[in-house]
Amino acid sequence: MDKPKDEKIVVVTGDVVMDWNLARTRRARSDQPIWDAEDHTHSCWQRGGCALTADLLVSVIKELGVQETTYSLRQPAVPTYASEVHPGDGRYHHTFAIWSQMKGGDKPPAWRVETFLGLNPATDNSDEGWKHVVGDTPAADLVVMDDGNLGFRQHPELWPKAITQSSSRRPWILLKMRHPVASGPLWEHLHRNHASQLIVVTTANDLRLTEVQISRELSWERTAQDLFWELVHNPCVNALSQCAHVIISFGPAGAILLSREAENSRCFLFFDPKVIEGVWEQDHPGGMIGYTTCLMAGIGRQLLLSQEEPDIRQGIQSGLSALRRLHIEGYGEKRTSPTEDAELTFPIGVVGRMLAAEGTPFSVAEVPDPLRFMKQADSPGEKPVTEGFWTILQERYNCTIDIVAERIVREGPESALLDVPLGQFNNLLTVDRWEIESFRSIRTLIREYCRQEQPRKPLSIAVFGAPGSGKSFGIIEVANSILPGQIEVREFNLSQFSSVEHLLAAFHQVRDMGLGGKIPLVFWDEFDTSHDGTALGWLRYFLAPMQDGRFQEGQIIHPLGRCIFVFAGATSASMGRFGEGLAPEVYRASKGPDFISRLKGYVNILGPNPVEAIDRKPARAPYFIIRRAILLRSLLWRTASQLFDKKRLNIDSGVLRAMLKTGEYKHGVRSIESLIAMSQLAGKHSFERSSLPSESQLDLHVDGQDFLALVQQIQLEASILERLAGAAHEIYRAGLRARGKATPASAVPYADLPEDLKEQDRSNVRDIPDKLAKVGYAMIAARSNGPPFNFPGDTLERLAEGEHERWVEAKLADGWKYAVEADPKKKLSNALLPWKQLPEEEKEKDRDLVRGIPEILARAGYTIVKPRP
Repeated sequence: MDKPKDEKIVVVTGDVVMDWNLARTRRARSDQPIWDAEDHTHSCWQRGGCALTADLLVSVIKELGVQETTYSLRQPAVPTYASEVHPGDGRYHHTFAIWSQMKGGDKPPAWRVETFLGLNPATDNSDEGWKHVVGDTPAADLVVMDDGNLGFRQHPELWPKAITQSSSRRPWILLKMRHPVASGPLWEHLHRNHASQLIVVTTANDLRLTEVQISRELSWERTAQDLFWELVHNPCVNALSQCAHVIISFGPAGAILLSREAENSRCFLFFDPKVIEGVWEQDHPGGMIGYTTCLMAGIGRQLLLSQEEPDIRQGIQSGLSALRRLHIEGYGEKRTSPTEDAELTFPIGVVGRMLAAEGTPFSVAEVPDPLRFMKQADSPGEKPVTEGFWTILQERYNCTIDIVAERIVREGPESALLDVPLGQFNNLLTVDRWEIESFRSIRTLIREYCRQEQPRKPLSIAVFGAPGSGKSFGIIEVANSILPGQIEVREFNLSQFSSVEHLLAAFHQVRDMGLGGKIPLVFWDEFDTSHDGTALGWLRYFLAPMQDGRFQEGQIIHPLGRCIFVFAGATSASMGRFGEGLAPEVYRASKGPDFISRLKGYVNILGPNPVEAIDRKPARAPYFIIRRAILLRSLLWRTASQLFDKKRLNIDSGVLRAMLKTGEYKHGVRSIESLIAMSQLAGKHSFERSSLPSESQLDLHVDGQDFLALVQQIQLEASILERLAGAAHEIYRAGLRARGKATPASAVPYADLPEDLKEQDRSNVRDIPDKLAKVGYAMIAARSNGPPFNFPGDTLERLAEGEHERWVEAKLADGWKYAVEADPKKKLSNALLPWKQLPEEEKEKDRDLVRGIPEILARAGYTIVKPRP
């Protein structure tokens, strides 16, 4: 019998489990493992697997509220909650978990999983009739299947008719798949016959168990590109890329969507900028059952709303929001009395309402194909050897980096850097992808090391960077973000040690700290300095402690115990440059290779100055300005909090511009700290330019002249812009008259020019600061009657060529074209030529404009200087 035209049929089937939730309430006063009647444990069950998905979809259907459409959901004859079910029933798979009330953040306690106890597989296969879909039909509009690798994938007789019987209908198929992914008879059937309508949902951890390499807890960019490459190129799972959509869940942190479009795949990352995979749950302790079910229901809802063009991205957003709400709410109802037993069940109503809200709380970024950047490996199928460098920061703010940096300082990074991954480690914040990945690698090393009961040797890591880049601060904050209150920091500067006895005394202090109950975090500053006239002379004395966790004093051997060694370099700006400049034989004799082999990780600290490239990694300029902005706000917040009004910094725009754009801080972060300390800020509620120290004092930490030129840089806008544009036009007219080349336009005063020619003069003036910066000049306030300024010949020519290129670009953008005979009415010009082909008389026009720059600026009270080298 055909279904009514206004009815949509949803078939839900797959593996079924009975989830047994053991709610444990500890009220006993003793923590000893003894029986106490005050401790209560309450057992309850719920339908799991495809039955839980069906229950949630029923709630979704109720929330749709579409009057002209009715929905019929059909599923296997799984026992309902009114049925008698016991954990010994061999017909079903049973899972068991211990639940406890857990508190996280500022939310009230919620029931979450304390311990997953595992699966008790079904043993009675004598009656499997209940596993078939009741009222199954090939006319389904949506087929939802839960493949938990518990038998359903191997039994075609249980598969729904909509995927096994030939039909003109092509329903959407939503498949949740556990590991091994893209494997088994069900997958092969769906891939062969229904790939164009197939949507697969799985988890990153299930993929990792299926012979794929996906980074964990490094950066969203790397994880996304790893996953993109694996899904498209890894022969173990690349059949997934032929499906209509593949959704990979990272739990409450985010998800990835791979969509097939024509012959290509597009990949989208849904992420929380403040956390990475696995981090959000650390602030909300406890496990949860039903994450992927929420994601399935969110996508299923969109398929029911529109079968022609379902909004899969909105479904992912809704599903992620719902699974977070599930984790925060926990299972069961909140009890007013601690003596009441909890009825632990999936909060279907709460989750269903969250799915219907259709919010978009997660950031979204399209993931570029990693092969776009990569050099292909030699053998087919092998992963490329050079990884692509993609950053969401660069993608989001490529053209507005200066504006964003100023907003970071004034308003804070969370407000200014929307939809950009942040690396937050206690009081350390970074947005540089390489730094984020390095710090997270170190964080993982420290966490795993500290989880060991009795580590045999120290954890040894190295940190490199220019002087004043903040090497120790970063590592300390990373360690404290894992073990707050458990770390004791000690620093030893090896350049101040005159003998090995000083080093042995330091080892004894480290040992005593460990015996005191703290975890020593020991910085060996300037470890790469020479000793006794030998380059890298201290390295040989660290080899035994690093390898064996012991040091020898005379005939006595002392164990160091648990500790973290951090080797901070003084002569190398990066790990790749360690030992650079030493002859190979000298490097080997100094035990350089032996030392490196004992390290477990390293970090290159970038600091506040420009870094073009580190260890053959891609260049990061001009994103140093973002690092500066974050550092500057942090330092001002800690040392001059009175400058902030409700977290908004009051600072002069010129001072802010100079602090962000000055060429170099001579001593790194220490120079920024010193510049703030040297400024007159006591009792001030705004950082004014009059608060700055004198030029000679600034020279200690920056180029004072360059810094003050940036402070005083003219803001070319409004009335000033009009006045200078008029001056530029007059200079242009005078030059033409002097050469006897007057034109109709040169005969007209600026005030009488048409708007398009006025804008041409304005563009010339706006470009003056950039012109000067490109050839190493700066504008400063004219404080005295200095000699008139003239550009030297080679600089004049470069500036004139640059001005011509700017003019050509502006004309082409406005629709002008080259023609031998110029016709302004038709937007035709005979000057739209490369500089080398330009007639000399046209070149002279550009030279006139450049020669006039000093006069133009003088009218605004500025002059031009060449900053000191």
